[in-house]
Amino acid sequence: MISHTYIRDIQRLYKGLEICACAHKDRETAKKHGEKYGIPLGYTVEELLNDREIEIVINLTPPLAHGGINGKVLEAGKHLYSEKSFVLTLEEGEALRRLARKNHVWACSAPDTFLGSSLQTCKKLLDDGWIGKPLYVTMNMMSGGVETWHPAPWNYYKEGAGPLYDMGPYYFTALTALLGPMKRVCAFSGTGFSERKIWTGPRKGERIHPEVATHYSGVGELTSGVIVSLNMSFDIWKSNLPMFEIYGTEGTLEVPDPNMSGGKPRVYRKERSLDPLYEDSGKNRQKQGVSAEIPELYPHVGEYTRGAGVQDLANAVQENRKPRTEAGLACHVIEIITGLMDAAENSRIYDMRTSCEMPEPVRMGASPEEMVKQRMI
Repeated sequence: MISHTYIRDIQRLYKGLEICACAHKDRETAKKHGEKYGIPLGYTVEELLNDREIEIVINLTPPLAHGGINGKVLEAGKHLYSEKSFVLTLEEGEALRRLARKNHVWACSAPDTFLGSSLQTCKKLLDDGWIGKPLYVTMNMMSGGVETWHPAPWNYYKEGAGPLYDMGPYYFTALTALLGPMKRVCAFSGTGFSERKIWTGPRKGERIHPEVATHYSGVGELTSGVIVSLNMSFDIWKSNLPMFEIYGTEGTLEVPDPNMSGGKPRVYRKERSLDPLYEDSGKNRQKQGVSAEIPELYPHVGEYTRGAGVQDLANAVQENRKPRTEAGLACHVIEIITGLMDAAENSRIYDMRTSCEMPEPVRMGASPEEMVKQRMI
């Protein structure tokens, strides 16, 4: 499913990358898929890893397969870009990072949406002090699940899936990229429906019995002291809760969907509430409670796009620097996810073991390829 988006956007936006092969456990499937996009080679995974000319492998297999295949990619001496979730446990992730260092390659992971125009605009607004000092965050991924649209929805209710593993990486990566690492978390979990009906696709009408919790409500504290409240759910038909908001001493930042690369942030400054105290005019009263839409300050290449992280990895190899999506960030995010699960299961506060660096901002006023460079070559 997601390979269509990666291929489309890499071929459309990132001319420095050449997709030379497609791999699948069935070679014929790989060939047919590649032919749709003019990709010359169709391989099995083993054949792909044995091709010495291939420098970067993008792993788009299901999450349960990520750990094993990611290890094979790194053992083959190739740079890795893995779809989320990078792995299912922190221990797996740390082992893969050690393997990458041993073989002198980079291990990187999605999501890369924090490199997009919407979240990078939010980053600049925060850094420039538009809402003052951040104090609190609310994040709410409220969904009715995937069985109304996805062709294989049962995969989302197995071990290693559920709302935290599926959508958590987008929210927690964005949170960390904007405000820094998490210090500790706690949560409650629930399963709203013991069975779920498939509404579309070849197995329409069949029932799914979830193996995982389908709702999490939690609280976290960042190392900066910012307090985060969150809900991640596959059990909600409709919600009016804000998707992602950051509350500061000077105002509020309404963050666009972190699953998307594009979208216009909105800012509410405290002056909109205070101005009527200085001049009680109709114009000032009309602005009360109304946020201002901020234009994106970086190229808008589409809302649902992928591939910027792969281009950043290629640039990092050329520039001899650490990629912005290096797996240390993904490992921290995985620990947030598993920490919330642990806290819910054991009724306790979970103290984080890992930390991570905030990724460097991208370049303003550059093309999509150039904006993820740290220097011009």
